[in-house]
Amino acid sequence: MSTSPVGQDFDLYVRFLDGTPSHLVDVARRYWDLRGLDETGAYPLWRTPVREIDTNGWGGRHHLLAAAASRAVAKGYFCPSCEEELSLPNRTALNKILAGDTRVVCADCHPTLSEEAEEYRDPDAAALRRAERRREEQSLNEAYADAEERWIKAHREVLGKEFPLHHHPEEEFPELDVRWELAALTVVRNAAEGGIINIRDHPELSVLSPDGEDAEVMEALRHHGVLRVHPSSAVSSRVWRVTAFGDAVAEAGGELDGLPMPELTGRYYPLTTRFYVPYGDDLRVAAESAGTRLLRRLTHALKDHRRFDALEGLLTEVIAKEAVRYFDHKLKEHNLPGVPEEKLPRLREAADKLARVRCLGQIYCACWIATRNAAAAAQRTPRAPGVNMTEHGLKSFEDLVQVMVRDDTKYTRAFREDIKFPLSAMTRTLFHTVLDMHPMETGPARIRQMRPAQPARTAPARNEVIEPTPAPPVRKTPAPPVRKPEPELVHPELEEKEFPSVELQARRLAAMTEPWSWQDFATAFQTVREDISLVWDEDHPSHSTLQAATGALEMHLLQLGTYLKERESALAMVLAAGLYRELIGARPHALPSGRVVVGLLVEALVRRGPEEDPTEEGDAG
Repeated sequence: MSTSPVGQDFDLYVRFLDGTPSHLVDVARRYWDLRGLDETGAYPLWRTPVREIDTNGWGGRHHLLAAAASRAVAKGYFCPSCEEELSLPNRTALNKILAGDTRVVCADCHPTLSEEAEEYRDPDAAALRRAERRREEQSLNEAYADAEERWIKAHREVLGKEFPLHHHPEEEFPELDVRWELAALTVVRNAAEGGIINIRDHPELSVLSPDGEDAEVMEALRHHGVLRVHPSSAVSSRVWRVTAFGDAVAEAGGELDGLPMPELTGRYYPLTTRFYVPYGDDLRVAAESAGTRLLRRLTHALKDHRRFDALEGLLTEVIAKEAVRYFDHKLKEHNLPGVPEEKLPRLREAADKLARVRCLGQIYCACWIATRNAAAAAQRTPRAPGVNMTEHGLKSFEDLVQVMVRDDTKYTRAFREDIKFPLSAMTRTLFHTVLDMHPMETGPARIRQMRPAQPARTAPARNEVIEPTPAPPVRKTPAPPVRKPEPELVHPELEEKEFPSVELQARRLAAMTEPWSWQDFATAFQTVREDISLVWDEDHPSHSTLQAATGALEMHLLQLGTYLKERESALAMVLAAGLYRELIGARPHALPSGRVVVGLLVEALVRRGPEEDPTEEGDAG
């Protein structure tokens, strides 16, 4: 080592390894050529900067080439790992020990330095070691994969023993109340495939229960004996004492042959578990039979005065829970926080009160008005906390409920189902399958009209004398009346000038300077339905034809609205009306049904004028 006349000496001993190629020795000699330390004794002064050291075409990092040929020992310093004199792994290590860092380990104790340096010292031997290491890693990976496969197989065996597949065709289907009958009917009708029931396999059941507690519903059906766990359920659907394979290996201390046996904890995930109905000789037949039996029970409740009250209460409960879901959904649409947990009882109470007197479509309208009021208040006061705006929306909803309960002529507008926020599967099953009624337009009052009459007489007392009922007198069967010829069908007159072609209507709408929007058409469809019912009686064949065309065009408008701009979608819907060519009216003045519907739509738009904003109506009420 040479010293600088302006620096301080430092005892750095460089030892070259035996059998090292000369070109590596040259690199190591220049790399460890230390002139000394600076005047403060804190920084080393190297004779040649690293970037100027010639590697003789070997490339790579200089400290690895130096480590392959030599060891630079710093006298007076010791490795904290092996407690031998410290051989520097690189130049930076010298800066650290001069700064007082005692954590620097020597080159031989460095985790990767010796192995990486050996690549330059003996490339052939290093290649053999890499190949051997790859074989060991591959063998270890194969052993690991085999052990994991055996571990998963052991889990499947535990599931098979814990949940064997049993068929009980001789047992009676369990008795349930109407709520669980509806839940069971929904599941077996919508989530069964080959008799096996799995909610996650059916995206249309993303919301099963109107209150969103889908897992609790599935667990309740299992608890009531309607469903049983199928042994083919995924291993991940159960909660195990040791969940991950890596945790099992760690518990076994790395011994793949000593893995712990799978143990169930008694908890599981109902929404990822596969179920089946055990009451039948075959899974598919059992599920179909259960669906038929459950539907028969629920429809019979409409005729049984003892169960009718329970069905009516279920209808009110379902409508109220759907209203709570929709209110929370509209808050999220307006980027407002949900109703706090401590205030949810207020929302549920208000929704339940309104569900006893109004249909779901009208409650949707009230939720829409209340949440829009909250959003408007948030825009007026952007610095106010969002939870305050949610409270404002909740109070608005409670005020609307009071008005709508007290006066059934207020807020009678019924919203349609939101295609972006569909009803739950249980709600749709109740209205479409059990009641055969529209879910957004059917309220409790209509259900009460269907209440069956109670039996007129009870069973006689033990000592009561029952008088024999006299036989009814024999009456002569009257002769069948003479069938009169049916009156000729009357068609309302349709003026062609009042119902121009759909192409002409589209051109007129496109050229209109008065503002109109997609929402104007969406609102006018209800007016068209009322006009059709006023002009054509319900038993008139043109009535059903025009109503069907109206519904189809309204669906076109909704579907086109997701792909086109608002005005473009309305114009495209008008042109699509030309596809509906069933004739309305008497020849030779009959017109296509699509043309008549578009004419009524345009007339409704002109007649309706500017619509009152629902928010203003809410404020006025």
